[in-house]
Amino acid sequence: MSKLVKLKIDVTKIDKSKLFTGAKGTYLDLDCWIDETADADWKIVSLNQSQSKEERDAKAKKNYVGNGELKFGWDERPAPAPAPVADDPALEEIPF
Repeated sequence: MSKLVKLKIDVTKIDKSKLFTGAKGTYLDLDCWIDETADADWKIVSLNQSQSKEERDAKAKKNYVGNGELKFGWDERPAPAPAPVADDPALEEIPF
């Protein structure tokens, strides 16, 4: 099932030293965090520039560049199947 997240990036906050050239253009690595338990809609999705292992190990401050919202497919998750109850007489009839 497809899901849609709408993102907004404040390009003035981008650390341009993190831009890199690839085969088809100039790129920026971002991390997208989704917290479905957030207390406000605007806090559910946040974006920060990806950090190197050295930056993560040094506990460098993350550079947040934007946020987003859950748009499509998020309320359509199937409910988990109920677990069988041990006291159910139908389970006693199973031959194994």
